[in-house]
Amino acid sequence: MTDDRTLGIDLGTTRSAMAHVADEDADIIENAEGDMVTPSIVHLTADGESLVGGPAEDQMVMKPDRTVAEIKKEMGEDVTVELDEESYSPQEVSAMILQKLVEDAEDRLGEGIGSAVITVPAYFSDRQRTATREAGEMAGLAVKKLLPEPSAAVLAYGMREQKLGEAENETIFVYDLGGGTFDATLVEAKYEANIIETIATDGDTALGGSDWTDAIADWLFDRIEDDTDVDLRTEDALTEQRNQILTKAREAKHRLSEQSTVTINQPFAVPQQGHNLEAELTREEFEDLTAPLLDRTTAPMDDIFERTDYDVDDVDKVLLIGGSTRMPQVETLVADYFGQDPSKEISPDKAVAMGAAIQSAVIEDVSGLPGGDDGGALIDALPQSIGVEVQPGDRFDPIVERDTSIPTTERKEGYSVESAQHTSVEIRVYQGESSTIHNNEHLGTAKLENIPRRQPGDESIAIEFAVDEDGTLEVRGEDMKSGAEIETAIDRAIGEGDGDGDHLPSNS
Repeated sequence: MTDDRTLGIDLGTTRSAMAHVADEDADIIENAEGDMVTPSIVHLTADGESLVGGPAEDQMVMKPDRTVAEIKKEMGEDVTVELDEESYSPQEVSAMILQKLVEDAEDRLGEGIGSAVITVPAYFSDRQRTATREAGEMAGLAVKKLLPEPSAAVLAYGMREQKLGEAENETIFVYDLGGGTFDATLVEAKYEANIIETIATDGDTALGGSDWTDAIADWLFDRIEDDTDVDLRTEDALTEQRNQILTKAREAKHRLSEQSTVTINQPFAVPQQGHNLEAELTREEFEDLTAPLLDRTTAPMDDIFERTDYDVDDVDKVLLIGGSTRMPQVETLVADYFGQDPSKEISPDKAVAMGAAIQSAVIEDVSGLPGGDDGGALIDALPQSIGVEVQPGDRFDPIVERDTSIPTTERKEGYSVESAQHTSVEIRVYQGESSTIHNNEHLGTAKLENIPRRQPGDESIAIEFAVDEDGTLEVRGEDMKSGAEIETAIDRAIGEGDGDGDHLPSNS
């Protein structure tokens, strides 16, 4: 079986999905269990075999020390997770999920898969995107593109509209609340020119549906503690019971999207006291409980309209993406914010994977795609500014501003040295919007070495950033006196520097 196919993959925090284009339409591929989505959960058996998806989910309550979920929240972080005393990076765990998706797709399609388009939250940083690419490569895939989830959703929506002959140029706002991340994205869909352009994106990579689950769980934990003086959140000996409550909370959240009241029962929630949990939660109580979480989604939307030339009234269509948007409170907030009901033409659970499949088909040069066989142009935007540390004051000097269309290359001259004694300069790269480095994310350090000594204020150092279409970064530093250069990708392999080089003073 040759590895000829490119798969579209929605690598989600709580659930993942895969899709391909068949008969000129994007279709979700069922996994081995016959489901449209696969839980993003990994379990390591005593024999060292990895179980992924539903089989792993079944082990979460009884064997939590061998099971990990929501690993996407750790992507790009310098952490490891422990599975039965073995340490794994977030990339390695994500690779196991990707391998499961690929193997199931190969079995369903009867074809080998050697490459993929993998979706990422639009607000993912360079480090998080790099980690996602690494996970794909660990899974044996050639990662053809990292596709922002909102762009994928607009692709899926656009294909539907074009197939129906209803496509019109539209300003689209994508409200994407997934299991662990939130993206707000403003997009111009220029169907007549076959162009989809991201105008601006904002978000919160630490906010998602799992926070709503945790809110219910905390409410239940508090009730149990009131009755028993036992806090399941801190009792290591009651890990199984704690995970049972989390499962009940998740089920209650889903049921409250369809009904106004749920009854939650958990026998022997505190077994040593024979305590049985019985609780009733109304949708109104749930929405009051989680109102602060919902409110956090409005700030990114406000910020987009404040920094662009667009108003809320300019939005023609609002797309809800991510399973968490099925909560009625989300639809109510969006309708109130935009003064229109959100579109329901595409499934919030399937749209991202389908959009990834469409992009995969474009890469494979599949004929018969709506809008032309070339698939049109996707113009994405940098989600957060990228720049360097300058002295004095640990200040952040942006080189590529957020919302800049990518790919792009930006060069900035006029940097100097801080000390006349040094013959090297550390280029410390950060991403974020704070004016100081301390509130921004450190991406890595490049070092320009073997440069002639010079006086501070001699503005003879240049820095160039190249951001590719996936939002990943290459850095080039140049000493304009000697011609010395450094060019490197900024990723997890780049160290913090050895500390004996000069820092960059302010440029002119």
